[in-house]
Amino acid sequence: MSNKWKFFWIASFAAVVFFQACGMHSWEELLVSTTDEKKMGREFDSLVRDRHKDVMQSGEELFTPQNEAQQELYDYYRARGKEIVNAIDKKDIEALLPSASARLCRNNPDNRNETIVCTKDNFFEFKIIKSKQLNAFAVPGGYVYFYTEILKENNTRGNGFRSESELMSVLGHEVGHVVLHHSRESIVKQAAAAGVIGILLGDGIGAVLASLGANFWLLGNSRDNESEADVKGFEYTNKIGISSEGLSDFFARGLKSYDPVTGKCSEEKEGSLFDAFSTHPPSCERVNNNRKRMEAVNQNYLKDRPGEKFTDLVKAAGI
Repeated sequence: MSNKWKFFWIASFAAVVFFQACGMHSWEELLVSTTDEKKMGREFDSLVRDRHKDVMQSGEELFTPQNEAQQELYDYYRARGKEIVNAIDKKDIEALLPSASARLCRNNPDNRNETIVCTKDNFFEFKIIKSKQLNAFAVPGGYVYFYTEILKENNTRGNGFRSESELMSVLGHEVGHVVLHHSRESIVKQAAAAGVIGILLGDGIGAVLASLGANFWLLGNSRDNESEADVKGFEYTNKIGISSEGLSDFFARGLKSYDPVTGKCSEEKEGSLFDAFSTHPPSCERVNNNRKRMEAVNQNYLKDRPGEKFTDLVKAAGI
C-alpha cells in the first residue's frame, strides 16, 4: 500500500474516532450542530409568524382555528404528526436533540421569560399556513409546515389529500427530512459555495439566514434526499399500521400511466414530472419504489382507519 493510501485510511479512521468521541454522526455536524439546527428552526419560525416576505407570500399567514370545527381539524393534524414522531427510532430522535447544555426549544407561551427544554416529546412542531400554494415542507429543528391548500381534497387543482394515508405518508416524508438532517447537509454545501463556512462555526445563525437567504428553506431537496425521505415515511406509516399507499396516490397525480389498483406506473411512458409539490417533484420511479416496499412486507393496511375521516374534518372546517 502506498504512503498516500496509508495516509487516507489513517485520516479516515481518525475522523471516525473523533466524531464518535464527540457524539457526532457526520462532518456536517461538526460545522452545524443540533443546537445550531434548533436555533435556525426557531429563527425561521419567527419569520413565518411575522409573515416575513422572504418566506411568506402576500396574504399568507399561520392558520389559527376560528371555530370548533377548525380546532378539531387542527388537533387531528397535530395528533397525526405526534403518531409519526412516536414511530421514530429512539437513536434517531436522540440524534436530533440539542446538546444537554443548550437544550432549549422555545419560549413558554404562558410565560415569555421561561424557556421550554427540548425533549423527544416536544421537539417537533406541526403547523399549518393559510395559503393557495399546494405545498408542505420541514426545516431544521423539527418545524413542519403544511399549507391549507394541500389538505383540501377538492382544492382549485383538484389534487389535495384524499385519505388519511396520504396525509400520514407526506407527514412521514417531511419528518424524514428532519430526521436525516437533509437541511443541514444542504446548508453546509451551500455555505461552502458561498464562502460563509466561518459563520457556521460561530454564533451567527441569523447571519447564515441572511447569507443563504431565508427562502433557502423552501428550495427543493436533491433526488437522493427525496428518495431517503420516502423510505423514512414508509417506515413510519408501516410501523403505525396505516397504508403507505398514500405516498403513491398523492405523488402519482398527473402520471398518466399510474394504476391505483396495482399502485404502479410505467416509467417508459412518463416523459415528464408533475409538479404536485413546488419543492417535491414526484416521479414514476418513486411511486414504483414505494410499491416495492409495500410488497416486500406484504402490507395490507387501510387508507382510512376507523373513526373520524380526515377529508370530512377538512370539509367541516371550511378552510
